[in-house]
Amino acid sequence: MNFIQTYDRALSEGDCDRLISIFENSPNKGEGHIMLDGKPTIDYSFKQSIELPDCRFSKSNVMSATIKVPLEKCIVKYVEKYSILKDGVSKWNIVDAYTFKKYEAEKDGYKAWHCEHGSGENSKRLLVWMIYLNDAKSGTEFMYYPNIKARKGRCVIWPPGWEYTHRGLPNKGIKYIVSGWMAYI
Repeated sequence: MNFIQTYDRALSEGDCDRLISIFENSPNKGEGHIMLDGKPTIDYSFKQSIELPDCRFSKSNVMSATIKVPLEKCIVKYVEKYSILKDGVSKWNIVDAYTFKKYEAEKDGYKAWHCEHGSGENSKRLLVWMIYLNDAKSGTEFMYYPNIKARKGRCVIWPPGWEYTHRGLPNKGIKYIVSGWMAYI
């Protein structure tokens, strides 16, 4: 069974454009990292991107406010489809921290196969969410499921386990995404 769900037009075109503008006008952009042995590490063989640091819903800024309400609506739809998440599992919530990434060069992307579940805090992850902010030429490749096309405003939600191992399709042009997790509390 495939538990990957897509929700088109979760964010409006105007909201996507506003978020991209915030990203591009931010002086704080930096190189994207992966977590390796609990430490942020830059490893271009795994991932190469430009990212905004320390994105958090608790900061109550325009960026977080633009994302959170539409994301919550998508989560409600997901839970309606998979009702066990409502009453059959431990309590969970949206993780405060999220990522905002830009891939622009052909060498950019999250190139390594990976899943979103692991040790430490990652072991509490229940679901993954991602929102594409533009109609990029390259989407997301799942090892055991069909690829997901990058469509402006599309929200994708899926489980974090190994069976949903994924990576970015080889980058072609610019791609902006915001992504994060739901986790047990």
